[in-house]
Amino acid sequence: MLAIVLSLVLFIIIISIPASIEDEQAFIRNDDAVGLSSYVTVVLPSVVNPDKRPLRLETIAKTWGKASHAVYVVHDTKEYPDGAQIDEQSADDTSSFPQVCLVPDTIKVDDGVPRLEYVIRQIHNTINPDFAFFVNDHTFVLPINLRRFLRLHDSSKGLYAGHALKGKKEPAAFNSGASGYVLSRNSMRRIIAEWDKPDSKCSLGNASKWLQGNPGLLTAKCFVEVLNIPLLDTRDKQDHSSHMFHAYGLVRTVTGDVDDWYLNKHKALDSIFGVDSRYHHKPQKGAMCCSKDTVSFHYVEAAENAALWNTLQMVKKQPSMSEETIKQIMTQQWPMERKDIGFYSRHLPQQS
Repeated sequence: MLAIVLSLVLFIIIISIPASIEDEQAFIRNDDAVGLSSYVTVVLPSVVNPDKRPLRLETIAKTWGKASHAVYVVHDTKEYPDGAQIDEQSADDTSSFPQVCLVPDTIKVDDGVPRLEYVIRQIHNTINPDFAFFVNDHTFVLPINLRRFLRLHDSSKGLYAGHALKGKKEPAAFNSGASGYVLSRNSMRRIIAEWDKPDSKCSLGNASKWLQGNPGLLTAKCFVEVLNIPLLDTRDKQDHSSHMFHAYGLVRTVTGDVDDWYLNKHKALDSIFGVDSRYHHKPQKGAMCCSKDTVSFHYVEAAENAALWNTLQMVKKQPSMSEETIKQIMTQQWPMERKDIGFYSRHLPQQS
């Protein structure tokens, strides 16, 4: 099974992070590319293992944070004291990332819906990027693949894209907050305008108590049912087998060791994307698990974040190295202790 994990790493390394100038220029020449001038990756607080958040933020800053233009959403500047507060020049001064978006004291840590509304307003009104990729601090992002995905879309049009899920009894489909979702400038502008309407179905005051406790579902309901911004099937276009946005870490994704509730929330997607008689929209395991353009993984603690990043960087520098050498590198880099892996992640198969 380790060989499968390694094959995935080799598969994505060709287009991994950070992008070279040649890679960027070659992609810009692609006739399908729309182009983008600015984007940010908004890193919201994860509800899992909150005490380790400062360490995760510090590690993200050393790995994918700068290249993904990370903006950390914090309730206290002590969570990441090195970050400058976002301002109108944030999108232009890319060298200053990660930056921080400080939430006011009136919004508490458990106030997920008010916080998300405040952050979307701040990102749009202060930075006004073409796109914002919303993740949390357990997400691992591959920056060049994120940029490649964004280049295929127009920020002047509605966009709400990620890994779509839908329960049979849930009123609307939504994108997994774990794997992250992308909003265009148009989407942010329109949802803010809708929030400002006193009788809007999107406002917090008019939402059910259950939706108020699930901010991602509230915004999804607004995008899909009120603003008519459809979800996208973001799997590989060639055969629709491989996903780009992943709600679990590398090992669990490749081995297919994911929860049943997660798999079940793909069954109702036929009604949105059309009937998929072969894969039923579900994530596959093994070599088919992940698109070569994979954008994100989740449940990645600080030590695994650093291990995955360092492995990718080493292989990128020497793409001709043998599989045995790559195995040794991964074994050396990957954390061994359960406390470093985290409860929702898994060891490399040979360490299990």
